[in-house]
Amino acid sequence: MLVLKINDVKNFMNQLLIGQTFDDFSLVEASITTFCSFTIDGKLHRDFFDSDSKQLADQNAPYCPWKELKAYCYSIIRGKLPPLHFRITFQLSPSQLTQILPAFSDVITVPAIRGLNLNLQYKNHELFCTSGISSDGFLPDKSSELIWESFITDYFRARQINFDRL
Repeated sequence: MLVLKINDVKNFMNQLLIGQTFDDFSLVEASITTFCSFTIDGKLHRDFFDSDSKQLADQNAPYCPWKELKAYCYSIIRGKLPPLHFRITFQLSPSQLTQILPAFSDVITVPAIRGLNLNLQYKNHELFCTSGISSDGFLPDKSSELIWESFITDYFRARQINFDRL
């Protein structure tokens, strides 16, 4: 498991809530505490969509893309005071997953990976990111975790997100 402490929280929050850095991730769930607590379950309910708005519902992803929900989260978080706490769980979208799956093909069988997760937690003015892999079976070693961790650190560096590895 990778644990990163974000050094420039303001830059990270701009990329999270205003920029497009996390738009291709799917939101599994979010919990935000400001003057009260807000919880978002990112699971898509396909029966909500009619035939004119099937675009979002036709995706293979079980969860809603972050780009569809970040404006709601931004409206909760924005203001003069920072939130007391938030926790956001992302999962790599199917389109992103297919881009990095070749790196995993020598390590494990692709169907064994159910999700590549990135967890964000903000509390006491500190922001931490942790990684995780959910799988349908036993993973024989840590190779898949190392590949996912390398992807995350490279992804953050390419977007000038300053962090310390803990």
